Amino acid sequence: MKCRDTLGKCIWSVIALALITVVLFGPPTVALGQGVGTEAITPNPPGVNFFNLSLQQTRSLSRSKNFQVVGHSYFKGPWLAPFAQATGLGAGFNTLRVHDGVAYLAGYASPVTLFGVIIADVHDPANLKPLAVIPCKPGTRCAYLRVNYAKHILVVGHDTNGDNPRKPPTGQLAQAGLGFYDISNPRAPRGLGFIVTREGGATHGFDIDDRYVYGCANTPETANPKFGGGNQELVIVDYGNPQAPKLVSTLHIQGQHEGETFAAQDQTNPDGTPQHVWCHEVIKHKDRLYIAWRDAGLVIVDVSNPSSPRIISRLDYVPPFSGGSLGGAHTAAPVIANPTEYPKLLVLNDEIFDCPSGVTRIVDISNLSNPQFVSNMRIPAVDDNYNYKTGKFVCSGTVQSSHLPWFDYRSPGLVYQAWYDQGLHAWDISDPNTPKEIGYYFSPRYPCVGPCGGGFPGAVNQHGDRHTREVFQDPATGLLYVTDGNGGGLTVLRWTGPIPRPPLPVR
Repeated sequence: MKCRDTLGKCIWSVIALALITVVLFGPPTVALGQGVGTEAITPNPPGVNFFNLSLQQTRSLSRSKNFQVVGHSYFKGPWLAPFAQATGLGAGFNTLRVHDGVAYLAGYASPVTLFGVIIADVHDPANLKPLAVIPCKPGTRCAYLRVNYAKHILVVGHDTNGDNPRKPPTGQLAQAGLGFYDISNPRAPRGLGFIVTREGGATHGFDIDDRYVYGCANTPETANPKFGGGNQELVIVDYGNPQAPKLVSTLHIQGQHEGETFAAQDQTNPDGTPQHVWCHEVIKHKDRLYIAWRDAGLVIVDVSNPSSPRIISRLDYVPPFSGGSLGGAHTAAPVIANPTEYPKLLVLNDEIFDCPSGVTRIVDISNLSNPQFVSNMRIPAVDDNYNYKTGKFVCSGTVQSSHLPWFDYRSPGLVYQAWYDQGLHAWDISDPNTPKEIGYYFSPRYPCVGPCGGGFPGAVNQHGDRHTREVFQDPATGLLYVTDGNGGGLTVLRWTGPIPRPPLPVR
């Protein structure tokens, strides 16, 4: 725009253009630091039912850079919990996988929406269709799954949860463990086998190969959890015969079993509160597991012999950092530049609903005897300032914790990071020393209805008004599938931005 008139007329022209831009496209995204997108907590427009949006409304009420919305569904139906049906919520989802036009969607239960796994036809992203529902075991939630596509086996974790309206028989505990299902016909999944890891116990994230499940779960030897079903250890289950899966080995950190005492570095946070040391998420590559073990940090395990797993590396960073009220490390995702080689870098995120909240870090693991932090991936909404007078951090707004990272199949230099109320962020880590955000997607605000958990003092709630949990990319189509945990269902995106080169060596 050139101003060839008086200064006053030029200024008014610029103002008019800005007003037109806001009317047509909405307010600009705040960009700080390296151009990182962020969104302040603003109320939803009145008179809009955010659990009944059309695809066009979903697009118009979203904000993004380098992402295109191509599909969305709440997956409403009789499979939802009575609370969700009564309040008009959609399904809350956690983990998902997509293969050959079929999605496998694990339900999330805070708020109470779905206690089961939905199998859906996603060939047409604008017309997502449920095909079948697998209910959780009575008294459990099933928030984690994996799929063996070659053998058509779906693996689902069943985790004790008292909010499930289906209860175990009187006097019996919930059957927590792993279920195996034949999905050769996605419209009619069939149960194969089930293994109980501990009655009334907890299960959490896991990974699989063609024969074994490597998961986080309580066992009969696990010491009583400090609260809420934690204290999971590593369990390895042989499902070579999925009708009769069997436990082959376990691995734990000293202190997790009855009668043990935690080592000095695993006892307290810097503020004196107790640490939470338990297995949370597992990713397998070659013969190694990359495990986020909450306040025990990053734990790398050799499983070349699944019957005898052994720890070969550990990065314990709590203290000096604090793990907060739930523990720190959430996911340890190796950067696979060459599938035939061991990775030299890893993306490690903390899930902390506290002050300061969780961030994402890049870790150099080229030397397993001495893994080191390389850089942080932060967004401006993570507002944590240290008050030198009180000796405490001060936070404002909702808890802006990071959640699950995912690499683009075309280059491990492109990482998609789910970030709860701050949506989905795309990062260029081609230079791991200076990661740069190059895209973001803020879905419509699916308000938190019911008991959604609590955050630090002053936070709106643990999950804010948007609950972006996990992202999965289908390598066959390149489409990204993003789950919302507040009943917002599933959104399908297309990345339209650049594809960075694979990460350079750490300098």
